[in-house]
Amino acid sequence: MRDRLLAIAHKFAYDNLSHGTTGNISVRDDDGRTLWITPTGMPFDVLSLDDLVQIDIATARVIGGSRKPSSEVPLHTQTYQRRADVNGIVHTHSLYATVFSTLNRPIAAVHYQLARVGDEVPLADYATYGSEQLADNATKALGHGGAVLLKNHGLLAVANSVEEAYQNALDVEWVAHLYFLALQIGEPDVLTHDEMQRVRHQFEGYGQKS
Repeated sequence: MRDRLLAIAHKFAYDNLSHGTTGNISVRDDDGRTLWITPTGMPFDVLSLDDLVQIDIATARVIGGSRKPSSEVPLHTQTYQRRADVNGIVHTHSLYATVFSTLNRPIAAVHYQLARVGDEVPLADYATYGSEQLADNATKALGHGGAVLLKNHGLLAVANSVEEAYQNALDVEWVAHLYFLALQIGEPDVLTHDEMQRVRHQFEGYGQKS
């Protein structure tokens, strides 16, 4: 799990999904009771396995690693507690998704690439970063979806694996960028729920399957 988390952390830096050292990533460990999370205030491209921090999901206490963990531990622990299907979390301050979070505007399905995430990316009420209130607001707004905007803050993307959560974050940022550009010309059309359902069905057979 730590190897997989570290690989995504290095991609995170390369893909510029957050400014500086902002953002954080975690994976639920195989035991189901703990998680590994990135440390606070360290560049993602220089992280090593020894920099990752192990957290007890039930208590949010540090139980492994020598670094100070991300300030958003409550956001990760509450998400894992409330979503048994989630095993990977990616929190970004990606530019275009964050733009929509400052506008208090969900990201609509202006392109079917959003289908794996949901019919839209909803918006959670604002709360101070690192707080239990932020974690509560985010997990409630997230519901059963794959991503949620954090008002005036950024994006939380989740999935069954950290790799899928990372792809959700990338997809949301791409659609947010597209949406932003379309709004410079006019109000773009939004795909219906029924169409998004058809796309999700099509996605099940997409790609090379063994």
